[in-house]
Amino acid sequence: MKKLGIMVALGIALTAHGAGGPSQSMGTWPEQKKVGAVGLAEPQAENLMPHPVDAEAARQAARVLHRTAVSGPACLVMRDDGAYVLADGWRMAFASNVTAQAATVSTSGFDAANWYPASVPGTVLGALVANGVYPDPCYGLNNLFIPESLSRQDYWYRLEFPAPSELQVLGATLVFNGVNYRAEYWLNGQHLGASTGAFIRTSFEVGGLLRANGLNVLAVRVSPPPHPGIAHEQSLKAGPGPNGGTLCKDGPTFFACEGWDWIPGIRDRNTGLWQDVLLRSHGGIELGDPQVVTRLPQLPDTSRADVTVSVEVHNSSAAAMHGTLRGEFEGVKVEQEVSLAAGATQLVSFAPAEFPALTVQQPRLWWPNGYGAPELYHLTLTFLDANGRLWEPKRTRFGIREVSYELSLLDGQGSIRRVEFLPTRAGAIAVVDHRHAATVKTAQGFMPSFMPGGEQSPAIKTPDDERTAPFLTLKVNGKRVVCKGGNWGMDDALKRVSRDRLEPYIRLHRDAHCTMIRNWCGQSMEEDLFDLCDEYGLMVWNEFWISTQDYNYEPDDPVLFLDNARDCIRRFRNHPSIVLWCARNEGMPPPAINVGLDELIRVHDGTRYYQPSSRLISLLNSGPWKHTDPADYFTKIGRGFSTEVGLPAIPTEDTLRAMMPAPDLWPISDTWAYHDCHQSGGGDFHPFMNDLAKRFGPATDLGDFVRKAQMLQYENHRAAFEGLNACLWQPGTGRLLWMTQPAWPSTVWQIFSSDYDTAGAYYGVKRACEPIHVQMNLPDFKLVAVNNTFTKIAGRSER
Repeated sequence: MKKLGIMVALGIALTAHGAGGPSQSMGTWPEQKKVGAVGLAEPQAENLMPHPVDAEAARQAARVLHRTAVSGPACLVMRDDGAYVLADGWRMAFASNVTAQAATVSTSGFDAANWYPASVPGTVLGALVANGVYPDPCYGLNNLFIPESLSRQDYWYRLEFPAPSELQVLGATLVFNGVNYRAEYWLNGQHLGASTGAFIRTSFEVGGLLRANGLNVLAVRVSPPPHPGIAHEQSLKAGPGPNGGTLCKDGPTFFACEGWDWIPGIRDRNTGLWQDVLLRSHGGIELGDPQVVTRLPQLPDTSRADVTVSVEVHNSSAAAMHGTLRGEFEGVKVEQEVSLAAGATQLVSFAPAEFPALTVQQPRLWWPNGYGAPELYHLTLTFLDANGRLWEPKRTRFGIREVSYELSLLDGQGSIRRVEFLPTRAGAIAVVDHRHAATVKTAQGFMPSFMPGGEQSPAIKTPDDERTAPFLTLKVNGKRVVCKGGNWGMDDALKRVSRDRLEPYIRLHRDAHCTMIRNWCGQSMEEDLFDLCDEYGLMVWNEFWISTQDYNYEPDDPVLFLDNARDCIRRFRNHPSIVLWCARNEGMPPPAINVGLDELIRVHDGTRYYQPSSRLISLLNSGPWKHTDPADYFTKIGRGFSTEVGLPAIPTEDTLRAMMPAPDLWPISDTWAYHDCHQSGGGDFHPFMNDLAKRFGPATDLGDFVRKAQMLQYENHRAAFEGLNACLWQPGTGRLLWMTQPAWPSTVWQIFSSDYDTAGAYYGVKRACEPIHVQMNLPDFKLVAVNNTFTKIAGRSER
């Protein structure tokens, strides 16, 4: 969608829904929204700050600076699609220390020898820690020794690099895959432009600026988000803090790093070039983001798949171009002639009706973990010009699979109708009405409505079994799949998100028999994460950048928000692991964003359901987040689909000793509280500690406490998913822990620790989620067998 389309959508939303709706709907949206988490107005009082048990030991820990940054020449690494990654040789400086004009900074005569070596991808704080300027913020109370001023100043990044010779001839595009938050770009003394938002790609035509001989100089001035807020510092007295603040106003950024009850305030607010920087050759013809849509038209029969491939072809040259666009994947080959006027862009599509090879017989299907292999295909698109020259390829992976959704919707007469919705049958046509006034509270909970005429859409079917009503039920390739797994609040506090670092976490999810990861508030939005989930069969509940309604601030700039969202949808839409787009954590997004996202997803994806909220609408409410009686998971909690159920998860003794200085380890201290051991709020540890003492006796030392904690959390994490098993499809369809993934060394809400160690929580989840499982239901002590596979299993019980 062009920006004009976004503005039209905004106008409709604000006009139609700004002044209310039916009292039983979510139509009311007052001009001044109530906000409960405004953040701190000033830093905490000294008596509420966390204090170490041994102040000298804490100071010594903060003095242990490990210099790991390496300064070397620029290294351009060629990828398999011909693009160059500008990987090494970057340097970084505080903008306040640079007095030269921007044009001068981006020329070869400028002296940056005293700048810090910096890793790209990476953040400012990551570079400063690697250079030994500040200590590791993840250890003990070290984060308190790092100034908040890092989030209130600009930075320069600079790189000198030789341009590959072919880029002088073919033309080149410079691509920034992710910069937080605002950036201005210069190359060889010339201003290229600017970008805003952490998740939007920014590209510039630079062929005419690159030098064939000598070095080229790229300079980027990066600014943090404009509303960094004041970080709350968790302590035994201060408690877990307000869960966010003013940073939420900035929308598409890592707003959790202002501080939440599972992550401290990250001092630079994750400012920096946090994703790759690329150079691509194009020769005048540029291919956009491919889209691959797979349909299984004979469901439940999966012996045939229809594959449609589309891509925008842009002629950036000054002359008309004629050539052949070719596509190929796993032996399937298609091509068609393309003619483009100078400066023109054309959407070129290959559909099975015109290209029979795209009807794939006996396809290898992508299945979620535990239901089959997550098979992947590899598409290559190339352009062959009239002179026989083959331009650089565009490559993407995809899975042949179709996702559908069983929903309860209100029809035109106000009656509830249970349906199966197949988005690929609707494409860009709106079938479900997600507007505030059309989302109505019924006796069964909040549910959306049909759009006028939606009930007759070919995308609507009547399900064979309605036992899961009214809750959202996911089907992959025509079969119901249970959503079990957990939330990622953020992949890593310092955005150290390389594939090598992320892969063990994804593998642990797979081995624990999880099927889903929820990308909470879009705080983990990178290609490597989705690639790994594709490969390991982990479905992704993928969200955007807004948190709790009537608690956190709304984004200030809806157009900026939707620009970033549009780019993410186009960029990640071919990942089979993404099974749903969700607008907001706990609440409806503002009308402008709600209507805009709905349209963007239909226009630029058309294969997935748009879910406005992470709770209540076709879902259960969130919580609880603290220790409870294991029987509650069978009776009181989550008989339906819950996206957040949390409970304590103490790591192993080895991990705890690696997290903090010895004097702080026992008894529980401010350092524990700083690492999320809450003494109040939703994650209050008191019920856990009281039950531990009651059942096993009060802990006498660290080892005794950790040993007893493992038993308690094994039991409860196992019960959390056995409770789902007990009501599976009647009406249980999903349960996601808050959380499975820790963003930093933590004492709560995780099934493994940030150093990949596994404790009782992990093994409780792994046992309860195994595909074939025998369990004892609570509180009636009934012994049952659970089969989470698609295959019937015969057996007998023995005593």
